[in-house]
Amino acid sequence: MSKEKAYGPFLLLLFTCALVTFMPQPIFAQISKGIELYNSGEYRAAETIFEESLKANPADYGANYYFGLSALAQEKYGDAEESFLKVKPGDGNGNTRGNLPSEYELQIALARARLGLKVYEDAWSTLEFAKALNAGSSDVYVYRGLFYLEQDKNKEALEELEKAISLDPQNPYAYYYEGLVYVQSAQLEPAVNALKTFINLAPFAPEAGKARIIIAKLC
Repeated sequence: MSKEKAYGPFLLLLFTCALVTFMPQPIFAQISKGIELYNSGEYRAAETIFEESLKANPADYGANYYFGLSALAQEKYGDAEESFLKVKPGDGNGNTRGNLPSEYELQIALARARLGLKVYEDAWSTLEFAKALNAGSSDVYVYRGLFYLEQDKNKEALEELEKAISLDPQNPYAYYYEGLVYVQSAQLEPAVNALKTFINLAPFAPEAGKARIIIAKLC
């Protein structure tokens, strides 16, 4: 046997091992790392990872969903909406195919983006769809409250937010938007109380800094 033939399989093995060693991190591992960063509040770093994942696979539903959530946390509402519209959700029966949201979760995320964009008719339609999917969820009423808050309809906003709190007293954003409604209607003591509750429930939320600033101005 010639040396070339003898070393052929060995060289092929070395080449294969070298490829494995220098291959980029698998996409699924990238997404897992991105989700970890998102859950830690490192939204820009998470967004960067999902952006890289989507270059390799633009149709990845999980990467699009979490890219949208990361953009949403940074108030990049247009980017968020665009990403959410590319997502195909799970079937609503717990079969969410890994990192995918249920249809309800996707509609809530989409409604948040549309509220940020101030396309209120579309936002309300999305919230109505979410409510039809899960009328017992506190988040539906939180973002219905935000819908009214942004249009200076304080009475309607408070009704929605009180409904949210009755369904889930631990939902921090019900108190956050309730606090903003009270600020808008010049009810300073209830505003401070609501915002303090929000901070206690979600001290590391993106809005916690703004809440602390408002409290400092009101006290």
